[in-house]
Parts: sequence; C-alpha cells; structure tokens
Amino acid sequence: MSLEKLLDNEIETNILSSLTLSSKIEVPRDDSDQVQCVKCKEQFEFPEGQDDYLAHIYLEHRLVIADVDDIADLKGYLEHWQKAFQDHELEEYCTTMLLDQLPDGTPSKNERYYLLSDILPQDFELRKTLHATRLENALVQHQFELTDRNFCRECLYCRTVIKGLRSEFLEHLFNKHFLQLGKPENLVYIDELIDVVQSKLENLICLFCEKIFKDRATLKEHMRKKGHKRINPDIRFFDRFFLVNYKLEKPKHVKNIKKPRKRSQNSNRQRVEAVNSPNNQNSKKHNDDAEENNAIINGEDSESDWSDWDGDKQNLTCLFCSTSDVDFTKVKSHMILCHGFDFEKELKPLNFYQKIKIVNYIRRQMHVLRCVTCNNRFESAEKLSHHLETDKHFGIGEKKQWDQPEFFFPTYEDDGILCHLEDNVDCADYEDSGVVILSEDCNVAINKDAEQLSLENFVL
Repeated sequence: MSLEKLLDNEIETNILSSLTLSSKIEVPRDDSDQVQCVKCKEQFEFPEGQDDYLAHIYLEHRLVIADVDDIADLKGYLEHWQKAFQDHELEEYCTTMLLDQLPDGTPSKNERYYLLSDILPQDFELRKTLHATRLENALVQHQFELTDRNFCRECLYCRTVIKGLRSEFLEHLFNKHFLQLGKPENLVYIDELIDVVQSKLENLICLFCEKIFKDRATLKEHMRKKGHKRINPDIRFFDRFFLVNYKLEKPKHVKNIKKPRKRSQNSNRQRVEAVNSPNNQNSKKHNDDAEENNAIINGEDSESDWSDWDGDKQNLTCLFCSTSDVDFTKVKSHMILCHGFDFEKELKPLNFYQKIKIVNYIRRQMHVLRCVTCNNRFESAEKLSHHLETDKHFGIGEKKQWDQPEFFFPTYEDDGILCHLEDNVDCADYEDSGVVILSEDCNVAINKDAEQLSLENFVL
C-alpha cells in the first residue's frame, strides 16, 4: 500500500471523531492504558487510540456514542459498557436506526445502526457519576495546589526561581512579564498547565493564535504587540485547567442577552391608579382572567418582557475558507463573491437530510485537503484553495460522493451552519430519504426526569 493511501486511511479514520472549528492541541500523556472494544476483543491504547476506537465501533459494529466529548472519563465509560454488553445485545440499550447503506457507502436495504446516549437512564446515571468523580478529584487537587508550599520552579521568561506557593509563580509571570494564565483560585492542574505553556514557548508557538515563528525574539514581539500573552478561551484543550468546567452541569456560553426592560415608575403609577379607579373596580377580576388566558394562549409570561432578547449569536464559518460572521446572509454573500458558490441555489432542490450531508461532506473534504468536485488530494490548504479557484471546482460534487451515511454526523461539532438549514417540503426525494427511526420498547423503566433532561441536551 502506498504512503498516500496510508495517510488517507489515517485521516479518514480520525474524521469519525468529534472536531471543532476552533484549534486543538495534542499533548502527549503518560497515563496510557489498554481498553477493550465493547463488542469484541480488539484492544486500543488510550488516550492515543481514542479516535481509532470510535472509528472501529462504527465501522465494525455500527455503534455511535452520543456527546462523546462531554463524557468525563471515556475510558471508565467504555469499560462499564464493555461489561454490560457481554451478556446483552446492542438493541437492549441503544436506539436503532435503519439506513439503506453500509458504513462504506455500499447500497443495501434496512441496515441497522445503533446510538448509545444518555436518553437511557442507566447511561445518564453513569455519565453523572463519572462527572461527580472527576469534580471531586479536581477539588482535591485544587485544594492541594492552593496550600502546597513545596513548589519550586524557574520562571518561563527569566532566570528567577520561585519557591513557595504556585500563586506566587503565577503572580510573578503577570507582574514581571504580563503573562496571564488565570487566577490561582480558578485554576487546577497548574503544573501541567505550566508545562504546556513552556512547551509552546520552546517550540516558538504563540500561546493565543498558535502561529509558529522563526525565533524567540520574533515570538515575544508578536505576543507583546498583539496582546497574545494570555490563553485563548476558544481553544477547548485549556478547559480542563479551569475549575468552572468541572461543574456537573455543562456551562452554557450565553452572549449578548439583554435583561427584560423594567417598567418605569410613571407607567407603574398610572397602571395602579387606573386599576384602583371606581370605574374599573367592578371589571378588575374579569380583566385579570382575560389577561391570564391570553398569556396562556400566546405562550407569554405576563411578568417578563423578552421582546429585546437577541439570543446566543454564534460565528458561522465559510465552507471553503476561514472567513466567519454571525450573520448567515453575509456568509452566503461571501461564498458567492469570493468562491462563486451560491449556497441557496445549490441546496434548494434538496431535502433537509441531503442538505446536512452536503455541509458535512464539504467540511470533511476541506479538512482532509481533498477537492469537493474531483476528489484529488493536495499537500496543503493553500494548494487546495488554488486548485478550487483555478479549476472553478467550488461546488457540491456528484451525489454518489456526498450521499453516504457517515455524513449524517457533523464533521465539526460546533458547525453553526447546520442550525440554519431549512427543510424543503416540496422536494421530490423528501419521502425517499432512506432514513427510518425505529421506536423500540426499553426493558428498563424510564426515569422521566432523566429522559426529559437528555432530550433537551441531546446532540447527535
């Protein structure tokens, strides 16, 4: 097998794991261990072989684990289900889906796929227990780091050796070198965090934007001028060093939410006077009942005004480059002007499921440096962009390329464009999408609270 094919196989396997549009950092760890497949005796090295493990259970057993990145201890989670599946079949715990294709894309009728998620009470309780255990361990480590006075380390910038508390080391970095890693009361696993920062600086990588520079002087000047002497909050790898991310409930990133408008004192006074007037006393009860009924019918809360709520505005990234904007209309206009790709025109005749496949297919092709039209592979993103521009290959390719079952799953878990896709009920293929969801009775009594919570947070 040629080197190119080996690289292609490796990339295709890794794409089955969850990705984000934000950058990720791979840091070697020493706590490697063997984990056995949940359905066979295949062994995988963790955490290095995590992506291979997830690819294996999908390709060999057609099993997909929902929200895998939110599982506190994936190794413990898999070991639990490996024991459970020794005496039970996948159908007893998993949601079953029927597709008309094999995992490799070969057409076939009524092929079963399985989804393991926290909609099952046993899975929900397992994930909750793993989160609680991780939180307890983090709190113990946090308390140790706040009180341990045996810390001793040389500064990352100068030759000064700081002894005593870790907080004194962080204060030295900030006061003398303006490097902001965070407040000691908010951090955990500080030693590992410092190791990561030191490794990046030694490899001439900017801490914030992750650009690589030719020498240390240029790197220091860049970080100083750009204000990059701090951790990038968009890089999820650093989440594990902040104590707030160990809460049992996953924090929701809410931005640009305005508080409900408060009624002015004059308007409140006028309302009280009107209600207390003799002419309105007789009809007070009738009006209150009418307002309550109207609020119920319209789904409104009479004590709150949500008319100025903007919601959470997420950056939407272009399908062919790194350009992003919170306005989807501007992103579509950018794709027309810069890439000659009319998003609405290309996807108009397709149904909702086909649109999902198209977006995930283009994302995957761009990630593995392959042309979306001719499927040729390139050595760099720049060469791929040049090819797309020169040969006018900005498009969606042939149907046989993107109409594969693996493209039901997002290439990037935070791909906001997927949230802006609309169904086309007039599409001729709407009834022939090939997706059938089986509703099966569960042998375990369903905990209604757990089920409702899972449905609210469930993302495939």
